[in-house]
Amino acid sequence: MRLTETEEKVLKFIEDYLVEHDFPPTVREIAEACGFASKNSVHWVLRKLKSKGFIEIVPREARAIRLLKPTRGIPVLGEIPAGEPLIPYEDLEEVVPVDPSFFGGGKLFMVRVTGDSMKDAGIFDGDLVVIRPQEEAESGEIVAALITEPEPHVTLKRLKVTNGGLELHPENPAYSPMHFSKEDVTQGKVKILGVKVGLLRKG
Repeated sequence: MRLTETEEKVLKFIEDYLVEHDFPPTVREIAEACGFASKNSVHWVLRKLKSKGFIEIVPREARAIRLLKPTRGIPVLGEIPAGEPLIPYEDLEEVVPVDPSFFGGGKLFMVRVTGDSMKDAGIFDGDLVVIRPQEEAESGEIVAALITEPEPHVTLKRLKVTNGGLELHPENPAYSPMHFSKEDVTQGKVKILGVKVGLLRKG
């Protein structure tokens, strides 16, 4: 499940605390470190984290938090079609324990590719593509793009910028490029979500 900014803040503090002390923080320590006015607010966030499967809470223990999912690494947010575009899953599937600095650092995410339209670029069905979120890209870069019509969907393609518009090119001759005018871009019919900065292949 996707985390809110507050949930991410608390989860990061718990993990950092565990790394430093080798045992979890108390509710009071979380409240002080994360700026909560009361311990009740912390308990509410912890229940949310528990319901989303990130932690376990052991009853009647002062340091009762147990991490169930790794949070250090790069999150996999779902699938992104490399063929016919569809709406990707937004829920966090897993966190791959890879140091983001390996791909230049910063806030990155991964998407799992389905389809074969990017096979000639060495991107195959099942690959994990590392994306750096940004709204602009240069011609020739492989991008994750949001297309809003006829329904919102996201696809992975190679970008070509053209006179204020853009084209999204597959890397497979079986598929056709998608063309968008300057007006399409201005009206938000297509939007760059991020640029490919790496790839992982499991197995």
